[in-house]
Amino acid sequence: MDQLAVDRSSRLSPADPPRGELTVADGFAAASLAELFLFSAARHAQRPALCVDDVSLSYAELRDRASRIAGPLIDAGLDDGTRRCAILGNRGLTDFAGILGALLARNTYVPLNLRHPVQRLARIAAEADIDSLVVGSAGLDAARSLLQAAPRPLLVLLPEADQPPDYATELRQHRYLCRGALQPAEGLPEGKTDDGAYLLFTSGSTGEPKGVLVRNRNALPYLRHVAERYRIGPDDRCTQLFDLTFDLSVHDMFLCWGAGAALFRVPDSARFAPRNFAQRHQLTTWFSVPSAAATMLGLRALRPGDFPSLRLSLFCGEALPKRIALAWADAAPNSVIENIYGPTEATIAITGFRLPADRAALADLPEVLPIGAAFPGQHTALVDPHDQPAADGSEGELCLAGSQVTDGYWRRPDLTSQRFVRFPWDSAQRLWYRTGDRARIDPRHGLSFLGRLDRQAKIAGHRIELQEVEAVLHRAANANAAAIAWPLGPDGLARGIVAFVGQTERSVEAILDACRTALPPYAVPSAIHRVEDWPLNSSGKTDHRQLRQIVETIACQTPTS
Repeated sequence: MDQLAVDRSSRLSPADPPRGELTVADGFAAASLAELFLFSAARHAQRPALCVDDVSLSYAELRDRASRIAGPLIDAGLDDGTRRCAILGNRGLTDFAGILGALLARNTYVPLNLRHPVQRLARIAAEADIDSLVVGSAGLDAARSLLQAAPRPLLVLLPEADQPPDYATELRQHRYLCRGALQPAEGLPEGKTDDGAYLLFTSGSTGEPKGVLVRNRNALPYLRHVAERYRIGPDDRCTQLFDLTFDLSVHDMFLCWGAGAALFRVPDSARFAPRNFAQRHQLTTWFSVPSAAATMLGLRALRPGDFPSLRLSLFCGEALPKRIALAWADAAPNSVIENIYGPTEATIAITGFRLPADRAALADLPEVLPIGAAFPGQHTALVDPHDQPAADGSEGELCLAGSQVTDGYWRRPDLTSQRFVRFPWDSAQRLWYRTGDRARIDPRHGLSFLGRLDRQAKIAGHRIELQEVEAVLHRAANANAAAIAWPLGPDGLARGIVAFVGQTERSVEAILDACRTALPPYAVPSAIHRVEDWPLNSSGKTDHRQLRQIVETIACQTPTS
């Protein structure tokens, strides 16, 4: 197989989104994400950089807040490019400033989502081996549990607090700095391309989250390409919908800030009914998972002409049904629409497909939109079960290579060796990431996503290893346990997870409580069914097909209102 076949199909992409005469900002030539932001902060100091609720910060104001977080990290000697700073929050002003402050101090930022169970956050903080913690007022209670579990003393920065929390007297091993003690950095270290930018933890099949360290040298090639591809400029007003633990948030922040544009955090209350928010702020770019648009359509909150100001709409994280894309095209008639694809291990997104502007061409597209062609400098290949190039027209496992592919899993050489490989047939001996996704090449549209080779699922764009859910269920029930993605909407997107347990003395509610303390909310089963006669396949393993039939039967028997 010609491994570059998909790369050549980039010629199929239509023209860039209309923006008139516009050149990409020089800031995207930066060596680090911090330098990229500083370029815009110097060039666009008084322009709006970030809007959260009713508060708008200019680039100068956001830089000052970030500098007050970077300063103590630098003064403490935590600025040599090897340190990790955790940000505990949920898309608040301090969280965004904390991310920038960590990067300005040459720290890798580690986002910790307040929506996730504290037990899980403590495990991730320990696995990341963090040196410092930035906490806003909303995270003070959760921080106590993290600090109690911390295996070593941490520098704790409290930008919204005038005095340390009460538990600081109990947890004296940590050093606490409040708002008045946070002084701007007098000088900033020079970031390196090999420095870590962010460390994210994804669902793990063993029941434990696994970390992916993305370096500046991985993130910047992506940002440079999409800056040129989408021509974001200072007049753009961009959405921010993704949790900061979701790598698509990196696109939200740094594509916007690298171009001097304004970033608008869409509040949770407007997430599935954003029309008024988008019109009030005259948003020009949209980025979400397809299921967000599907939910809007189901709620009748996606109507023709709802988003006239949008010029660019991007979807990523899940398969994009054509039906949803067409509904969005009607709602945003002035917008280019793209379906982009990529796992965290390959930095945000690595392929893209643009919806044709000509409606007549849409009839030729499959019901699930293609994921298109690899971005410049990145490579795709399909391999068969014997790790040989798949025959032309055949499906295979999608593998990725290029500057966006990371080095492996954080301190897990065992997992790294399974997924990050070199193929004998590749004369360049590139490092390839095995995605576990099935795909096929269509000569007209590029790559088409066909599903998974394993039991991984996507819920609202979040990647979930169902084995992780099963491991928690098994520990809680001390019995056979299984989980499947269910229900599936008419668009084929999974809406949640249901679970099954064998004979156990534990109550369903007790098992669910165990799930709530160990799993993020989107991975907690919506229901647990007891199964006395556990189904096994011919290999003696759990027969998930039979379990799916059980829940389908239950759904058919349940009366609808």
